[in-house]
Amino acid sequence: MARKKKTKPEEAFTPHDLDDLSVQTRRIVGRHYAVKESEETTRDSKLIKKVLITILTIILILLILWLVSLFITLYGDLVISTDRNLRENGIQLCTDESFKDPAIQLSAPKVADATNITYDWLPKNLDKRDGAHNGENYLAYTFYLKNGGKNTLDYTGTMELTGTANGMDEAIRVMIYKNGEELIYAKGTKADRSKAEKGTIAWLDDTTIMKTQSKNFTPGSVDKYTVVIWIEGNDLECTNDVLGGYIRSRILFSVADPEESKAPVFS
Repeated sequence: MARKKKTKPEEAFTPHDLDDLSVQTRRIVGRHYAVKESEETTRDSKLIKKVLITILTIILILLILWLVSLFITLYGDLVISTDRNLRENGIQLCTDESFKDPAIQLSAPKVADATNITYDWLPKNLDKRDGAHNGENYLAYTFYLKNGGKNTLDYTGTMELTGTANGMDEAIRVMIYKNGEELIYAKGTKADRSKAEKGTIAWLDDTTIMKTQSKNFTPGSVDKYTVVIWIEGNDLECTNDVLGGYIRSRILFSVADPEESKAPVFS
């Protein structure tokens, strides 16, 4: 006859057991929440990372666009601007005499694939049109400078070469009309930079094309300027090499230095 297996007597559930069970439960629950929190933190971290990458990408794109705009504005074929002192005195620039849309800076469009011409080929009365009016193989740009402030002042305008390639600066001509008066500038001969090319005024130095000054520029006064630039075919430096080049220039207007002793051209 089989013997009946003895059963282990049931043990009483003590308060100590309850504490152990409570501790184990807290550990299990804690691990669960720790894992869940870690997963949520990871998701949040990934989301933050994506947002930061998106923001940085947008900033980079805007920076690139700004740099391109800056390059075009500051290094265009011809840029006209005023300095801070003139702007604070209410000096304005505009492409028409009405000054309906005044500006602190203007930029003339370039002439593509320009080849050499001569002065006689240019249209007459180029200063009778406003704004950009480029022709075949020449740049032409007319603008106005107005004293829209309350103070009478003296100002100077300096035209400088800001960039060139293939020695094009050696063969160009820069014609400036100021209030109808016409003057033509060219770089001095290679043998003597102070010696002007025929029918021109020599540049002041290798990069300074010309200077102009207006004295006692009273409130409401307006000066009109037209800039014409071309490659002069009769210049000895006008060779096939220069035709693939370019020039960039700027005119900066500023408050005249009261200690300046030499009166610039157009004074």
